[in-house]
Amino acid sequence: MINRIVPGWREYFLSIVDVIATRSKDPHTQVGCVIVGPDHEIRSTGYNGFVRDAQDRIPERLNGPEKYFWIEHAERNAIYNAARMGTPLAGCHLYLRWFPCMDCARAIVQSGISEVTAGPPDLTNERWGEEFKRVLELFVEVGIPVWTGTE
Repeated sequence: MINRIVPGWREYFLSIVDVIATRSKDPHTQVGCVIVGPDHEIRSTGYNGFVRDAQDRIPERLNGPEKYFWIEHAERNAIYNAARMGTPLAGCHLYLRWFPCMDCARAIVQSGISEVTAGPPDLTNERWGEEFKRVLELFVEVGIPVWTGTE
């Protein structure tokens, strides 16, 4: 018998997130997301990418601030993909390496996702720190546990 270490569910799904992120055409940031049901079955995936059927080869759309009009976040892409297929997300667990913005956090709450594993928020970040504090406040208020690896 060969002894090998089998990854736990969190490590397993975070490794899948890393592969999903490789689909992103954003030259600066690649983010993947996987949403998993209560029995550890994958319900949906998404990555930060251009809105469906939008032209993704126009150079001006690849850089900020213009790219923010055209590229959707991984979390919302995964939620929208599930909605498009009629896949329920209530009671699911969302995994990603980045901490969600408030727009994505609201989508997570509204879709019924009940747990989040994400990268730790940088609460001192000049651009995102205050928003991340509010995301944490929202998740606590609505009862969504968040695992960031810093617990």
